[in-house]
Amino acid sequence: MVKLGIICEGESETIVLKSEPFISFLRELSIELIAVQETGSKNQFFGGRFEKHKATIKDKGAEVVLALFDLDKDECPSKLKESSDLTENEIGVIAINEFESWYLADNFALSKLLEKKINVDFPESYDEPIKEIVRLNDDKSFGKSKPRLAQKMLKNGFSIENAANHPNCDSAKYFIKKLKSLSN
Repeated sequence: MVKLGIICEGESETIVLKSEPFISFLRELSIELIAVQETGSKNQFFGGRFEKHKATIKDKGAEVVLALFDLDKDECPSKLKESSDLTENEIGVIAINEFESWYLADNFALSKLLEKKINVDFPESYDEPIKEIVRLNDDKSFGKSKPRLAQKMLKNGFSIENAANHPNCDSAKYFIKKLKSLSN
């Protein structure tokens, strides 16, 4: 089994990445999730700050490091990745525009959560996907808590694999592709 450590920005990602459905998906790929390390902000992937997070995850036994961070308002994913502290031996995945865009790509879970049929054609086109989810929910928020929304999405069947199956969610597709490449 490949021993994987994932470094991500926030609590929402951590909740999803530590969930039983995601861990089961990894097991099917012969990947053992050693740890998920939360950096707290995107700037931790730059300016030499990434090393401490990488060291922590490797100390826990990770053989492979995958970094997952948001594009946010940056223009170009490849330039953003190049400017990060990632080395050739580490996998970098950039969620377009935010990790929460992947919720918009899982039409099944989002429809179940909002109790109405939802089909978002271009989930990665929203600068602030949480605002779009609130709009779709008749402007009722989820307590303005990304972690709470992550838990609700999981409870309603959210999976990154579902998001990756959306025809217009390329960053989730890339994430799954990178994971599958580890099991070969």
